[in-house]
Amino acid sequence: MTTRQPIYVAYAVTSDTEGLMPLCWHTEKQRAGEVGEALAKQDQLVFWGIFGCNNADYQATSCFPDDHPLNIKQ
Repeated sequence: MTTRQPIYVAYAVTSDTEGLMPLCWHTEKQRAGEVGEALAKQDQLVFWGIFGCNNADYQATSCFPDDHPLNIKQ
């Protein structure tokens, strides 16, 4: 069973060749922005903004790579 809903992904500017790095996602745009800005500041990155994705499913929301900062074990 697949549940589809809009999600919002927060991005930061990076100095590598890709240019933008996803920081986090949330189902609420304002919360994605708040958390994204805090994460960017914490990692000394420049917050870029929010990208909305309509009809995202579980697979899309769990696609951050294992080496993404959010998935690194503390």
